[in-house]
Amino acid sequence: MLHKPSPVFDRIQEGVFTLPVIDCHEHMGGPRYMVPVREPIAALIDGYFKDDLLSAGTDLRTLRVLQDPDIPTERKWPVFEPIWKRARHTAYARVTTLILHDVYGEEEMSLAALHRVAEQLASRDEAFYWQVLDDANIRILLTDVLGLSPGNFEQYLGGEQTFPDRWRVTIPLPLFHVLHSVDIYTRSWEMSSSARDWPGVQLIGSWADRHITSLDEFLEAVFQVFGQAKARGAVGFKDQCAYMRSLRYALTPHCDAERIFNRLLADPRTVLGWPDAKPLDDLLCHQYMRFAREPDLPVQMHTGHMAGIYNRVDKANAAHLASVLELHQQVQFDLIHGNWPYMGDMLFLTKNYPNVVLNFAWLHIFDPLYAKEMLERAVVSAPHSKVHGFGGDYHDLPEYCAAHLKIARQVIASSLADLVECGWLQENEALDVAADWLFNNPNRFWKLGREPILRRGK
Repeated sequence: MLHKPSPVFDRIQEGVFTLPVIDCHEHMGGPRYMVPVREPIAALIDGYFKDDLLSAGTDLRTLRVLQDPDIPTERKWPVFEPIWKRARHTAYARVTTLILHDVYGEEEMSLAALHRVAEQLASRDEAFYWQVLDDANIRILLTDVLGLSPGNFEQYLGGEQTFPDRWRVTIPLPLFHVLHSVDIYTRSWEMSSSARDWPGVQLIGSWADRHITSLDEFLEAVFQVFGQAKARGAVGFKDQCAYMRSLRYALTPHCDAERIFNRLLADPRTVLGWPDAKPLDDLLCHQYMRFAREPDLPVQMHTGHMAGIYNRVDKANAAHLASVLELHQQVQFDLIHGNWPYMGDMLFLTKNYPNVVLNFAWLHIFDPLYAKEMLERAVVSAPHSKVHGFGGDYHDLPEYCAAHLKIARQVIASSLADLVECGWLQENEALDVAADWLFNNPNRFWKLGREPILRRGK
C-alpha cells in the first residue's frame, strides 16, 4: 500500500476501483493467442519479472530452465527459491504476488503453493481471458500487436487477421524504419520487415502493389499503406524506436537521405548499417509524422525505461523529441511510460506542448513511487486532461494485465488522496480527475466514441 489508511484515502480508493478503464497500451491479440502455461513457475515469472531475475544475477541459461514448462517444478524450486527471495519486493514481483493471490488463492510463494497452482492452470481458457478483462472493467484496449507476434501486418491489411471488438490497433512504425530490431535478452530479435534492406523495402511496396525504384516511390507506397490500415480500423501509430536509436531526429535534406536509400536500390544485397543510415531514418520519421497529420492519427511513442537489461536510457529521453513536437504541431503525441527516470523533462513537455499527452502505461509496475509523485506533480503543473492513467503493456497474459491495473488504481488513489489531504483538491474533484485519467481523456484523444463517464463534481 502506498498510502496510510485514512477515511479520505479509503473513500477515494473505493471510488477509483469502480471506474471503467480504457487500457492505453497492450501487445495483446485476443483469447486465441493467450500464452499457454503448463508449469507454475513458468506461469508466474512471465511478463517483466524475468527482467528482475536477470538483474538479480540469474544467468540466461538458468532463466531458460525456469521458463521451460517441461522441467518439473520440484527440479526448479531449489534454483528459484533463493532468486525469488532476492527480488520479491520489486513492483514486477508484486504483479506475481497478486496473481498468486487473486487468481490462485495463495498467500505466499512455496513449493506446496506451486503444486496447488499447477492444479488450476488448465482453467486458463478463453472464458478465463474474458472474465479477467471483465472483472478488471477494461472496456477498450489499444494494442500494438501488428509488428510483433502474434500480429501480422500484411494479414491485417488483407483482412485475414482480425481482433475482438474491444481491441483498437495501432500501426507499428518500426516496420517502416531503417533499423535492426534488437532482442532485449539475446539481442537477436527482428521485426518481420523494415526499410533497411531490399527485401524489406519491396515487401512494404508490395502492400501497396508497387515495385519500389526510388525513395519517392517508397514514401508514396507507405502513405498508401497507412491509409489502408486506417480504413481497416487502425486508430493511430506506435513507435518504439527508442529501443534501437536516439529520439533526436534531425531534419535531413532529401538528397542526403535519397543517396543512402539508393544504395539499397543499386545492389539488392546491401543492408544498411547504423549509424550510417541515421540521416535516412531521420527523414523517414519526419515524413511519417506528416503522414500522421493528414488522416489525423495520433502517434504513441516510447520514452524512457526499456524492457530487458542493459541498453542506454539516455537515448530514450523524451527531451530529445522537443524539435519534433515543435515542428509537427498538428500531430497529437501520446508519450508513454512517463519518460522514467527523466520526470522533469516529461512534465515540461506535457505542460508546454499542446500536442503532447502523458501516458502512464507500464510505469506503475516498474516504479510505482515515481508514478505516484508524477501524478501529483502533473495535477499541479499541467491540465489533468493531458494524462492517460493506465496501459498494461503485456502480451496475451490477461491476469498480468489485471494485476498491473490493480496496482495502478492503488497508485492513482494514493496520489489523489495526498492532494485532497493537503487541500489542493476537493474529494469529489479527485474522483473527477480519476475518471478522466482512466477513461475520459483517452476516449477523447483516440476518438473512441464512447460515452464519457459522468463525473461526480458536475
